[in-house]
Amino acid sequence: MLIINEILGNINTDVKWEKLYSEPGGKGYVQTIIFKRKESERSRLYKKLPGFDQEIGINLKRGAILCDGDVLYYEKGEKMLVVKIEAEEMMVLHFAEKFHDDKMLELAVKLGHAIGNQHWQIKVAGGKIYVPIVIDKKVMESVMKTHNIQGVKYCFEEVVEEQISDRKSGFSHDSLHGHHQHKH
Repeated sequence: MLIINEILGNINTDVKWEKLYSEPGGKGYVQTIIFKRKESERSRLYKKLPGFDQEIGINLKRGAILCDGDVLYYEKGEKMLVVKIEAEEMMVLHFAEKFHDDKMLELAVKLGHAIGNQHWQIKVAGGKIYVPIVIDKKVMESVMKTHNIQGVKYCFEEVVEEQISDRKSGFSHDSLHGHHQHKH
């Protein structure tokens, strides 16, 4: 079994790795390994190589997050293992317009209460809030309609990792409120 202990680079952000990936005939030795977003946020896991009876063990530093295009393994002219993060349907929320500071703070608190009370994970990126679908969409819609937060719009859409990646953090539940005992 091949054990991966570090991310070597990224074909989308590192010129060196993009060149190696794009070499004539290079694609023949590139293996793309597809990860779900949730898997990409784990620093330790096993993954079966596509089309092979071989597994790889991933053992990265705690808190490391795999991103689309990450190079996990490279052997010149032989093999390159590249990460592909699968698109995922999510609820995407955004503010309907630019509000003054007090109104933005009020909306953020109300939204934090509505989403946090459900213990849904969130990711804030590009002025939007991304919520993975963990229960039936009808239930998520019902929660949003029940709270009826004026000035916040939402929709469900396929989200690719590039839209939300900052490599620093995955989805967070702690950002809404710390892990502590509480009753509802």
